[in-house]
Amino acid sequence: MTNAHVDVAVVGTLNLDIVIHVERMPDSGETVMGRSKSERPGGKGANQALAAATVGTTALIGIVGGDDAADRMLDAQLAGGVDVTHVRRTEGISGQAVIEVDDSGANRIIVLSGANGSLTADDVRHSLDAADPRIVLTQLESPREVTAAVAAWCTRNGRRMLLNPSPVDELDPTILAAADPLVVNEHEAAFYAPTTSDDPETLARQLLDVARSVLITLGGDGVIAAADGNVERIAVEPVDVVDTTGAGDMFAGVLAAHLATGSEMLEAVRLATTAATELVAQQRE
Repeated sequence: MTNAHVDVAVVGTLNLDIVIHVERMPDSGETVMGRSKSERPGGKGANQALAAATVGTTALIGIVGGDDAADRMLDAQLAGGVDVTHVRRTEGISGQAVIEVDDSGANRIIVLSGANGSLTADDVRHSLDAADPRIVLTQLESPREVTAAVAAWCTRNGRRMLLNPSPVDELDPTILAAADPLVVNEHEAAFYAPTTSDDPETLARQLLDVARSVLITLGGDGVIAAADGNVERIAVEPVDVVDTTGAGDMFAGVLAAHLATGSEMLEAVRLATTAATELVAQQRE
């Protein structure tokens, strides 16, 4: 059943994550032994939808294949309270991701798009019309026409778009201009800023010429928030990091939901950083 008028619609990918734990990352051409392997539903869209659903009503817009992985991923979304009415099924394999996690909690990720590459702009427009969200959250794992369709829909309907441009790629200025906020890490911020800088606060000010508002996530060093010409650093509680996988998605999803349900930007950022911090400290093999 369609959950019309949801708080958040997440447009993005669903992947089956294959997680391999290693002592350290291999150098180029080097082989290292893995300590353990696990499989779990993932994908930036799916992760962000589950995060948003912990706070408000959430619909996921995406596509899966015709394999067993699709059933596992959809079951996980339903169990998390996400409306999957707008997740279309197609033939072929679902998206997959291979994630290496080392003893420091750092990760490296390789993504195979699979069915995710079949999501179209028409899929997105029709689904957003039906879900009628207060806020739309999207990333860059989907085809670029999908990102453009989200930005156009939000602009046309006066809705807020949270853009998490990961993995980084060139974007039309009109897409970036619709972002409110643009949620990036330091590497992504440097990619989209008009000029280079080693200072994240300088990058945040520069990005206000590109997007309506900006959040730069700095891991354990907190978050830089920029809006209306003002820049503020928000601290995070120090914790022992177990695994950083999914932390950015947790932050983005919880942020979107709190904004959709009425929180002001800085309060939403604080709540989102708390959720992401708890995630990296609690994850286990």
